[in-house]
Amino acid sequence: STFLDNEENVSKSAIEQIRHIEVNNPDKYKHIIEGRWLDRAEGVIFTNWSIGEFVEDDTTICGLDFGFSIDPSTLVKVTIIKDKLYCKELFYKPGMMTSDFTNEFKLLKPNTLIVADSAEDRLISELKKQDFNIVPVKKGAGSIVEGITFMRDYHIVVDPNSTNIIKEFNNYSWSNQKAGIPIDKFNHCIDSIRYVVMWSKSNNLSWDYDIEFI
Repeated sequence: STFLDNEENVSKSAIEQIRHIEVNNPDKYKHIIEGRWLDRAEGVIFTNWSIGEFVEDDTTICGLDFGFSIDPSTLVKVTIIKDKLYCKELFYKPGMMTSDFTNEFKLLKPNTLIVADSAEDRLISELKKQDFNIVPVKKGAGSIVEGITFMRDYHIVVDPNSTNIIKEFNNYSWSNQKAGIPIDKFNHCIDSIRYVVMWSKSNNLSWDYDIEFI
């Protein structure tokens, strides 16, 4: 039951507060007031996304986030076309060695650009020596929030089989929104996507035409 089943005995001020929540925080209203299951964590960072068909073209880039023992390594295909960002999960695996990355990258189209987490310079160098088109993303103070801001400029379309991306978008939230600090979890695929967006911005790419990467 909800307050609607006993509205005549609920004070006017309480109803006004409830209606205020309904208008200003619909997810909280559905979860707390109506008792529905909440699909997304409260305060999630990204609400500008939906599930839909992935689009791949000559501008498609892969984002790579390195993990190892507990955290997974993730590879995500990203295509940006005007105001839409399409993404598709390729792998989400912990404990990957150099040979594992090599085997996965061989499944990509030849010369596919891979924008990788710059924290693993040695691994990036090893993969470059195998003729993979891999570059490190530039990171620095404030780059996480900057990348989040860039991503929120697009409508993000997530491939329906990319279950880990969907899980992350449903749960990635602020630890301290005023300070611009997101939680340090549910972010492995999101970081992969963010690297591509940051790389494209730093290289001033226009996504209205085909680009050939050399």
